[in-house]
Amino acid sequence: MKKQLLLISTLITFLASAQNNEALQREFERQNKENSEKFDSYISKQYGSGEKNTEVQKEIEEKRSRLGGFQPNGKPFFLQPHDIDQIKNSNSDFIQNGTVSGLTGSFNGENIKFTIFDGGEIANSGRVFAEHEFFSNLPNRISNKEASTMNYGGHATSVAGFIGAKPYIQSVTFTNGTTKVINFQGIAKNSTIDSYAFATTVLPGSTSTSTIFQKILTAQPKISNHSYGTNPGWDLQTINGANAWVWNGEFTSPATSYDIQGTYFTTDQNYDQIVYTNPSYVIVKSAGNSYGFGPTYPGTSAFPKYYIDSNDNPVPFAATDTMPAANCVSGYDCIGVGSLAKNIIVVGATDIITANAGRYTTATDVIHSNYSSAGPRDDGGIKPDITAVGTSVGSASTAENTTGSQGITVNSGTSFSGPVVTGIIGLWTQINKQLFGGTELNAASAKTLMIHSAQEAGNIGPDPHFGWGFIDAKKGAELLVGKSNNTILFNDETLTSGTPNKKRVIASGSEPLKVTISWVDPAYAVPADLTFQTAHNNRASKLVNDLDVRIIDTTTNMSYEPWKLNALSPMTPAIKGDNTVDNVEQVIIPTPAASREYRIEITNKGSLVNGTGANAPQNYAILVSGYTQVLSTGEAERQHDGIAVIPAVTKDIVTILKAPKKSTYAVYDMSGKKLQNGIIISDRESLDLSSYAKGIYIIEIKTETIHISKKVIKD
Repeated sequence: MKKQLLLISTLITFLASAQNNEALQREFERQNKENSEKFDSYISKQYGSGEKNTEVQKEIEEKRSRLGGFQPNGKPFFLQPHDIDQIKNSNSDFIQNGTVSGLTGSFNGENIKFTIFDGGEIANSGRVFAEHEFFSNLPNRISNKEASTMNYGGHATSVAGFIGAKPYIQSVTFTNGTTKVINFQGIAKNSTIDSYAFATTVLPGSTSTSTIFQKILTAQPKISNHSYGTNPGWDLQTINGANAWVWNGEFTSPATSYDIQGTYFTTDQNYDQIVYTNPSYVIVKSAGNSYGFGPTYPGTSAFPKYYIDSNDNPVPFAATDTMPAANCVSGYDCIGVGSLAKNIIVVGATDIITANAGRYTTATDVIHSNYSSAGPRDDGGIKPDITAVGTSVGSASTAENTTGSQGITVNSGTSFSGPVVTGIIGLWTQINKQLFGGTELNAASAKTLMIHSAQEAGNIGPDPHFGWGFIDAKKGAELLVGKSNNTILFNDETLTSGTPNKKRVIASGSEPLKVTISWVDPAYAVPADLTFQTAHNNRASKLVNDLDVRIIDTTTNMSYEPWKLNALSPMTPAIKGDNTVDNVEQVIIPTPAASREYRIEITNKGSLVNGTGANAPQNYAILVSGYTQVLSTGEAERQHDGIAVIPAVTKDIVTILKAPKKSTYAVYDMSGKKLQNGIIISDRESLDLSSYAKGIYIIEIKTETIHISKKVIKD
């Protein structure tokens, strides 16, 4: 079976007034205390109130440390471990090797810190083995934040390796006799990593326990990886010493069952609240590995099947019972709670691309890994957000004790595709800092860049297996270069309720006109009295602020709408229409008319609010590509629409026509390097390009009210 890490998290009443980290810490402390009291009642009921021997006490304390919360029927949930291809498939090597046009030097995570929250296969494990050979290229690369008495975690060490292992080539022989040479290098080999366990523990310097949510606030991570999740459907467990299928939802004999696969839950609410309060936090999370789990899973027909009764005891299904269907039996709806939040990035897994020397060339190159949990959220929200390679990939490992060991592993899971995405976002952040004066990507801009640059996979448009597609590190880097030389628009903006934001662009006609927006949405308040029946397949939208983006053809007045999934039939290819469930919207015109003007409009439904429900503007990130120039929107500025640069192809001289006097111009090469600049003093301003090499150049014209970029070709 594929390995995975699942987290079952806390059920609480939403504290709508939490608008800062101090308030969130108090709320998470309250959750921890409440769950601890409920756990004590559970233990008393399960084990009795009498004296307990050492083994029983050890078992109880292990459960306490991995307690995540309680289902709608009051049953506890526990944290439980289940279990150089990724570099090349994702085109990360172009960034690592410094071969992206327009960038200076290579990017391997220098001065980028990641934070991982992870675990291990045994109790009291989760620290990364910092002394592993894979992290020895620089001093102090791994900082463990848990007590030194905690065991190292094999899984945590693997995750850290995918993010930041140094180059290490090893020939690996598999149990079937085949041999493969693997370069175990991670995405960001010169980065640093802070390591926390996802289990509830007492952190050094503290006297009380901290849950995963409290640890996130303590760590204040800019980019964090969370390779754990939930499996609230069928799960493989050991019952009476034997493998068995256990239904984690609710079941009433003979045929009534409910589950919270696909359900936006209080766990998701907590993640959303953390990011809304801290919009600079980029949280990357695995989608889970439970696709196809259940009685019909190949090779497991003889396994006994159980459900859990109201006393938390396993009960065999009767021969006359109709058992719940396997997870994602229809191809969708098996992502667990905690991996359905709006403001985080959820990652699915794909098989290694072996054709085309490991390079993506077409959507059919990308194969959904047969274990990778599929979305969408029950309201139709697109999850996972993205996919990356996660199957048969190699990384570091270690013995799970306080000594550690120099191990390696080749394994599979969204636990491993997740840190690939985490590492790439770190490299993009490093590039952004170089190009834009140390500025970092935030949660909205990182997701916007990732989705806009994604390669198509699966159905055209987003789908439940691949989300928005397959990650492309190189394309994301190229878009950042495009922002630096003004060939794409990539901004953080603010929308005031009821006041549309508009942009006018001239389409190039040589590529799709494409607009992507994303915003950090206030957390949806999950009802405190939620039951399995009301939670199961609840289609109500979990959006709080519903932003809309449209592209309007100003010649035909045709309006182009964003992608959306059908919540009732999500395997049907996505359509274009009014999206009321996603805090990402993308509009594409595949073949816009060349040199035609299009208007981009960002609006909202209802009233925009903040996390307390008070009226407030909404920040968002926007990325636009496929245009030759951005025009001003005001009527008084339309007189400048006639600005032109001629000829489009030249051997030496180009002329700027009809630009306002005293406006400025600049000439850039495609790397973003400024070659010349000056002030326009006449209606015909001539520029000499004769000394430049053949290629494409950007002529930028600016005033206080307009900003236009034109491409010219030096022949």
